[in-house]
Amino acid sequence: MLTEIFKKPKPIIGKIQLLALPGAPGWEGQWDTLGARAEQEATALATGGADGLIIENSHDTPYAQGRIDVAGAITISMLTRKLKQFTGLPIGISVLQNDPETALAIAINTQADFIRLSVLTGALITESGVINNRFNELLHYKNRLKTELPPLLVDVSLRNLGPGGQSQKSDKLKSLTQTVQALHKQPEKLAIILSDQDIEASEISTFRQDNLLPILIESQSKPQKIDDYFEQADGLILEAGIRRNNAMQPGTPPTIDMARVEELINRLRKVIPVTEMDPDIFLRR
Repeated sequence: MLTEIFKKPKPIIGKIQLLALPGAPGWEGQWDTLGARAEQEATALATGGADGLIIENSHDTPYAQGRIDVAGAITISMLTRKLKQFTGLPIGISVLQNDPETALAIAINTQADFIRLSVLTGALITESGVINNRFNELLHYKNRLKTELPPLLVDVSLRNLGPGGQSQKSDKLKSLTQTVQALHKQPEKLAIILSDQDIEASEISTFRQDNLLPILIESQSKPQKIDDYFEQADGLILEAGIRRNNAMQPGTPPTIDMARVEELINRLRKVIPVTEMDPDIFLRR
């Protein structure tokens, strides 16, 4: 599935974290800043070597429990179309916290390549409250639109698994396995996303024995840990260690550092930088 989307094994995917959108509490009417930041992040990720992109409304906090504002959804669509043409990379839609119907509508409108779902089964406890899955609603909405679901990248977290009495990580990982096995019953193309804060790299091979779905790791810890995860998993979502220490504009979050992206991806792919190559290599036939 992942190879079909990204045209290579072990894809490395970058996230474009949009500033607050129209209709969100933090929206300040700065269209130019919103667009410029999205273009900067897309350029840094694409130039740095990312194989695909996920665009999400990261700064719409506090997140809405239901559907996001219509103006916000239209803005994501406009930016997705622009960035897809701009970079030529596969691009996916993630509408936080869990609005799969809007994500599907945007994906159809923009010919996006996949959607990311925060919760497919069960519920998730977040800072915005309890987020219930909306897979039933997504399937009904798909039928109303007379379309097929695009490939789904589904977050599976220890935060929404198992009874409250479970405290041992081994018990939670067992529940995690049961949840992933339940996903096999769905006919759609699926891949799961695990955070490196939920599972150790050494546990992935054991976890994989019980699960056939592709596994993507989202890097939230220090970049030094990413190598082991990349070796064990089927792909990686870049998160940690790729942003500038300071924002380009006052009052906005730091943006992506292209040099850090390139250095990290080259290390993962074991690409030797030109500056470290033997100069004689360019003179050989």
